[in-house]
Amino acid sequence: MQAPARRLPAICALSAAGGFLLWQALSYHRAGLFEYPLDDVYIHLAMASGIMGGTYGINPGEPASAASSVLYPLLLLPFPGTGFQRMLPLLWNFAGLVGLAWLFGGFVARMRLAGGVAVFLAALAPFALNMPSVAALGMEHTLHALTVMVLLAGFWKFLSTDRIGPALVVGAVLSPLFRFEGLALSLAVAGALALRGRMRAALALALAVIVPVALFVLFLVSQGLDPLPSSVLAKIGGKRGGFDPFLRLQANIIGQGGLVALAAYVLTLIALLHPTVRKDSRLSLFLMAVWLAATAHMIIGQVGWWGRYEHYYLVMIGTALVAALPGFGAALRGITLSAALAAACYHVFSAWNDYTWTARSVHLQQRQMARLAELLPGQAVAVNDIGWMAWDRSGYVLDLWGLASAEARRARLQGPDGRPAPEWAAKIVQRHGARYAMIYDQWIDVGIGAEWRRVATLVIRDPHGSLGGYKVSIYATDPDFEPELRDAVRRLAADMPADAELTEVGNGG
Repeated sequence: MQAPARRLPAICALSAAGGFLLWQALSYHRAGLFEYPLDDVYIHLAMASGIMGGTYGINPGEPASAASSVLYPLLLLPFPGTGFQRMLPLLWNFAGLVGLAWLFGGFVARMRLAGGVAVFLAALAPFALNMPSVAALGMEHTLHALTVMVLLAGFWKFLSTDRIGPALVVGAVLSPLFRFEGLALSLAVAGALALRGRMRAALALALAVIVPVALFVLFLVSQGLDPLPSSVLAKIGGKRGGFDPFLRLQANIIGQGGLVALAAYVLTLIALLHPTVRKDSRLSLFLMAVWLAATAHMIIGQVGWWGRYEHYYLVMIGTALVAALPGFGAALRGITLSAALAAACYHVFSAWNDYTWTARSVHLQQRQMARLAELLPGQAVAVNDIGWMAWDRSGYVLDLWGLASAEARRARLQGPDGRPAPEWAAKIVQRHGARYAMIYDQWIDVGIGAEWRRVATLVIRDPHGSLGGYKVSIYATDPDFEPELRDAVRRLAADMPADAELTEVGNGG
């Protein structure tokens, strides 16, 4: 590797780290403190705390599969409920981001592109592939993308040398354990080994990929849970098309980030059919594996919500296009580089204009809901957004959206005639003894109980960023609990941060 090429991993890593720190600084400035722009981080933290307490779930003694990742909660186990644990997602994501960008820059260097093009790609790729923003979310997606990048680097080495190295095996096994979507690429690579005449190795790799996932599924079933995490089933159902491939494809194309995902997919298909690629069996097999995995994602997976679900998808497509780029003609190369620039502009605009405001919104809404719950220690509460509420809390948290409650998920998604039954939420709340609720009315809709008393509303002034809603209704689900709830609301209302308004309302709202 020539001297300029040796600098490409560092250029890519510095670009990614710089973007991450910029978004963190801007989020801090807008929120006035550190907060994650996605309160789902606290679900993983709550799951980790539950595991440390002997329960795979967010409530002691009640199993629940509220995390979509097998491994990520395990990385958050140390010092449950402390400020140190709260910072672990940030540390893991920054480390994963730097590793991901370093490996991507190293892959660019291996392709021996012209100096200017290589430097352009190394510097631009983190933003084109949305690396800094996804890492700042604090979720498992950056580590998943890192394992995908490790797998692709190992796969390329195998295609170049016919040697199966540790990177290929480790990446293939770990990727699905961070996100189930990783199964598609890992099994596609196992199929490629078989096509290259390495049948025993292919079968061994496929088993190494499938067995840990199967064991996790058996563990969930042994806990009385569904084979797939409730967090997956809750988010993929309803308006997102369930498991219907056509509806999922439609939802992925028209949703947030859908055009970027579609453009990346089309470019991959064009590259796969390019004459130069078709003549090179190594390159053709590499792109075929990526294309198969990308196809599976578009018809089974999800696109949207800060680009986190398709982050690994963009990383593997970006890697495939970098591999194909040297064989492209000037026109197609220009289109590919222009598409990368357009994707970077889209992700930077989204982060600047919307994403970096969301930490403020999470603090003004989710954190204040948790503060109200702290004034009612030991009381069970029903919510439809469990994040902050579930972490480091003494009382029972009932999840009405269903990430941590299969009972609520089924009632919400599988009522008579495919519609939720009237007062479905009220019935579940009564069964679990939750005496108050904090919800988005439009989310629960007909599930709201006729006897519930609206006590207050929590509203964000000058709302920015993305939340499920900007108005939270606070109900006494048990009329006898109304006086105590009103007292807690009044105490918190006297100590609210600027731009968050907690307003008491009359009986029944």
